[in-house]
Amino acid sequence: MERQLEDLPMPKRRQDLIVEELGIKELMPAYLDPQLQAEDLKTGVSFASGACGYDPQTAAIASVLPLSTQLNYFHKYVGKLKGLVGEQEANHIVNNNLYLVVTGSNDLANTYFTIGFRQKQYDINSYTDLMVDGAADFIQELYKLGARKIGVFGIPPVGCLPFQRTLSGGISRLCVVEYNEAAQLANTKISAAINDTLSKKLP
Repeated sequence: MERQLEDLPMPKRRQDLIVEELGIKELMPAYLDPQLQAEDLKTGVSFASGACGYDPQTAAIASVLPLSTQLNYFHKYVGKLKGLVGEQEANHIVNNNLYLVVTGSNDLANTYFTIGFRQKQYDINSYTDLMVDGAADFIQELYKLGARKIGVFGIPPVGCLPFQRTLSGGISRLCVVEYNEAAQLANTKISAAINDTLSKKLP
């Protein structure tokens, strides 16, 4: 008996697990979901676009929404929220919401190492600096739009991703140490930018 795709259970994303654990709702809908309800604007939506990155070129390669477009949608969201609950309540919601930033792995795994586009322009130290600049710009723009509680997830060990082990891990499909070291370098720099610079710059 065949089952329709829409009947198959979908795996929950990180944001779904968080809102469910907090007792807010079972799933966090996408802002662009055509079935989005007004109530969802008050309890949280997702602006994420899979396969984007801190590097704008990463989104261009994957034909997905870059962080700049996601910020634009967030700006529109704030306007809609003000129209729905009034400016004072909207500001309260925006200021007290939790914002999760989860990106960067595709910058390294795809744009830099697999496709190699950026390797022609940057060594890994310079490229991770570019990623840090993108992360800092994004966080500052979020802050300007009212976000105050921003959590930035670290980049996982991309050298242990299955497709990276298949492509570059040899016959034994080992984790690629160079790629993992790049992720660690990016995490160290982004963490320093947040803790040493942005935390002092943004009150």
